[in-house]
Amino acid sequence: MTFPLRGVRVLDLARHYPGGYCTLLLADLGAEVVKVEAPGAGDPLRGPAGTSPAHIGLNRGKRSITLDTRRPAGLDVLRRLVAGADAVVDSSRPGALEEAGFGYPQAAAVNPRLVWAALSAFGADGPYAGRAGHEVTFLGQSGALAAMAEQLPWMPQTAIAAPMAGAVAAMAVAAALAGAARTGTGCFVDASITDASTWLLSGMPAQFTAGAPKLGWAAGRRLYRCADDRWVSVSAAESRTWRALCRVLDADDLADRLTDPVEEQAAMAERFEKVFVTRPAAQWMESDPAATIGAVNEGPDLLTDPHASARGALVDVMGTLVPATPVRLRDAEGRRSSTPTTGPPALGADTDEILLAAGVPDGELARLRADGII
Repeated sequence: MTFPLRGVRVLDLARHYPGGYCTLLLADLGAEVVKVEAPGAGDPLRGPAGTSPAHIGLNRGKRSITLDTRRPAGLDVLRRLVAGADAVVDSSRPGALEEAGFGYPQAAAVNPRLVWAALSAFGADGPYAGRAGHEVTFLGQSGALAAMAEQLPWMPQTAIAAPMAGAVAAMAVAAALAGAARTGTGCFVDASITDASTWLLSGMPAQFTAGAPKLGWAAGRRLYRCADDRWVSVSAAESRTWRALCRVLDADDLADRLTDPVEEQAAMAERFEKVFVTRPAAQWMESDPAATIGAVNEGPDLLTDPHASARGALVDVMGTLVPATPVRLRDAEGRRSSTPTTGPPALGADTDEILLAAGVPDGELARLRADGII
């Protein structure tokens, strides 16, 4: 089937994870994503070997050119590339490219319909604009870290803020592209990783009130260890699901005690624990679906999980298993899109082809290469 962003060209100036997630989604939706990488080293995710599992997972299906955008000659080439692009995704320090001589204001003068997405730690303005950080920085500042833990300290073991910010930025880019197609005018997308993390709390506005209660460890909303030493999740938070859980656990006498106070919840949970350890996790998950008993998978478990297998949750790219795109598209005839599995590009593999198409002649390419610009 035809992907909705086919024919859209995105220049990816971003480095590291958030920009990688953003342009990965755009590529999976059909955009031609051209990574603009530093000569010699490229995106740090490549690592010393030129590629790595993280690089494969975030850069499959993209193209690569090398260009030193820190130098005037490189910015001049970037100007020509921008003239034929639809969107730019950038993760440099806010204002850095403007100071160098070619940020969004200059790019919009060259290409008024351009969409420019700037992914940064704290956004383009405010007292923390320009500060650096990593995953725990963004989650901590945003309020999400404290909201996800019953008590601190707590440290997430996988990225949450970076993929969330990347996904939000990709959504904004796609929306802005639709607007540009209608009006002929693009815009600047200010995508803050911290703001995206705060957005996670949209359905829990009580978190912004001092002393607001947390969900806590109710008996019907926690993890339980099973006979095979695997865990299951339980999320029986409504009367219907709680009653189904009680039936499955042969605890019908508790069916009217969903909202018991904390100390009673602990006693009920202890009783449930003794039941869950009598069977392996798979047997519990085969019980009444209304009881909301689910798997707690570690990464390798997805290889044999029946639902993950049926959905094609993982795909093989260059011998590395990576997550499939989370969005499957279907046309009116029922044909379903699949995840592109083309590997990531070698550093600079598309430099000559793309620059020639942008109007850079052979002789200039040779000079740029001799000067280390490409």
